[in-house]
Amino acid sequence: MDLIKGAALLLAAGMFFWNGCSPRAEQPMNRAMKAAVEGEWSKADKPSEEAVKLTPDNVNALILRALVCERLGRYDEAVENAYKAAGIDSGSFLPVYTLGRLYASNPGRRNEAINLLLRANRLKSDHPETLVLLCNLQPAGRKASYLAALSKLPGWDKSPELIFESCMDRAFRGKRNGVNGSLVKLFNDHPGDPLLTYAIAGYFFCCNERDMRSAARAAYRRYLAFPEKLRTPKRTARAAQRLAALK
Repeated sequence: MDLIKGAALLLAAGMFFWNGCSPRAEQPMNRAMKAAVEGEWSKADKPSEEAVKLTPDNVNALILRALVCERLGRYDEAVENAYKAAGIDSGSFLPVYTLGRLYASNPGRRNEAINLLLRANRLKSDHPETLVLLCNLQPAGRKASYLAALSKLPGWDKSPELIFESCMDRAFRGKRNGVNGSLVKLFNDHPGDPLLTYAIAGYFFCCNERDMRSAARAAYRRYLAFPEKLRTPKRTARAAQRLAALK
């Protein structure tokens, strides 16, 4: 699952009326939103910047700008816009979730990410991506409740994200039997998911098992073969670095 595109789709689905903002911002905002939903992030760059300049206090414009900057590899700028959005509207799900998700990618902000995502979960308890991120961030002993919540969501009992997180939970609790096989099957069954591919590659790379090195190579090669618009610069650089180390 592409969490950045998923957030853009969520934003598009939940767009509220443009209260107190210039009507001129609607046109660049609509252009930026259309490009983001289609995965054309470079095309969303200038119109999203224009929308924020025209309506600097509009939460939708700030969130979209954060998503665009994140996808284009400008993490600090993404955080700046998400932080502003959450400051303006700290009681709504999407601003809180967006900032928490951005913090989740920075190990130094892990605790802040967890606190924000816990608040996002209270605001929207059935949002699967929030639950997945909490599974990623929480210590092994605290994953169970989020895994259970995910398993109760319609269609998620067999979802690749839930299967992956369940495998991670088993591995971190020392119950590794069958984990490698389950992840290899997941990798083979879902060849079109770049984020899942990258996550599985990371596990294979870090599990320090000789027979998993070839699986890690295959996973990183697949990730790097995805179109550039489906990859983030940071993950692309790390994938290339780790692939070189595996040769």
